[in-house]
Amino acid sequence: MKRYKIGIIGYGGFGRFLHYWWSKLDNVEVTAIAESGKGFESANSCKVYSNWQELINDPEIDIVSIVTPPGLHAEMACAAMKAGKHVLLEKPMAITEEGASWIIETQKETGMVITVDHMIRYNPIIQRFMQLGRAGVFGKLRHVVINNYAQDEALPADHWFWKKGMSGGILVEHGVHFFDIVNALGDQQYREVHGYSTQRNEHQHDRVSAMVLYNEGLIASYYHAFSGPGLFEQTTIHLAYDLARVEIEGWMPMKGSIKALTNSDSKEQLNSIPGWTANESTPLASLRDVSRPEGWGGADVQTGDKTINSGGITYQVEEMLSGTFEINQTKGEVYGQCVQSILLDIIKKIEDKEHKLTITIEDAFEGLKIALLASK
Repeated sequence: MKRYKIGIIGYGGFGRFLHYWWSKLDNVEVTAIAESGKGFESANSCKVYSNWQELINDPEIDIVSIVTPPGLHAEMACAAMKAGKHVLLEKPMAITEEGASWIIETQKETGMVITVDHMIRYNPIIQRFMQLGRAGVFGKLRHVVINNYAQDEALPADHWFWKKGMSGGILVEHGVHFFDIVNALGDQQYREVHGYSTQRNEHQHDRVSAMVLYNEGLIASYYHAFSGPGLFEQTTIHLAYDLARVEIEGWMPMKGSIKALTNSDSKEQLNSIPGWTANESTPLASLRDVSRPEGWGGADVQTGDKTINSGGITYQVEEMLSGTFEINQTKGEVYGQCVQSILLDIIKKIEDKEHKLTITIEDAFEGLKIALLASK
């Protein structure tokens, strides 16, 4: 078994997190880091470079992980591929379409493997809902609402996060995660994008939103606020399908709830959701449509014995089922396993050119294009 040697450019908190979790894998070894400033003379016996160009030219390194502010991504990724390195690039892949196109063209020219660290696609909850969506278990996905309330306590006014020329702004630097999740869950192409923002001062655009219309009718709304204490930090993802209402909690999804109309086949498939627990089941024939109050004119809307109409489609269902799901690990463990999975995915692609990455560079570009349109 080949042991792949990894070089990490950018050794802040996340770079160290990657190092910690990758060190647990048998077939990889972090051998070098590139980081400017004092205090990096040694890092767990790694070679330490003060210049990132020196790291990408290290002949021993197989894969370069780029964990720097987004404005530096395109130049570093292209240089690494031209130096013969495979690349794991932190999101977003770039802060402009030109930068993203440069990366894609360089990959085609060099043939190196590259992907972007949209690690949430590797989350067990998201992966399972992607599979259930493709199987049509819940019918069509019609509406998504994402609310992300993040802390700004670790982001002083002079932090690069607030500098659009370096971060791209909140929807580019952070929102791309969620544009990518919806792209994966809905499997649709965006058609119209509208964005809005407000700011606390000239330099800090701290609350942003986007509305996106997709080609098969999905409408998604996104709200991101970096404007409060960590005590209020919360992320929710609401999914409205023809046959289900789902709420997922956590920017790294950890738990949630479902209310769904099911039949025997779809009910069985819910058992594969991590930590699934069914709480209540009601036969369809026992349900009554209460959307209109008592005394409203016209006939009551009654459900059929085994059919329901939604979005102009007739579905065969038997009961209304509600339940919860939860990953029984810590957030750090789930996050760590996701970053392990994406590195192992790259290695599988290196060893088998026919393997399809879970997140391709083209997937990452789609999310970036939506973010850029919403940021205008």
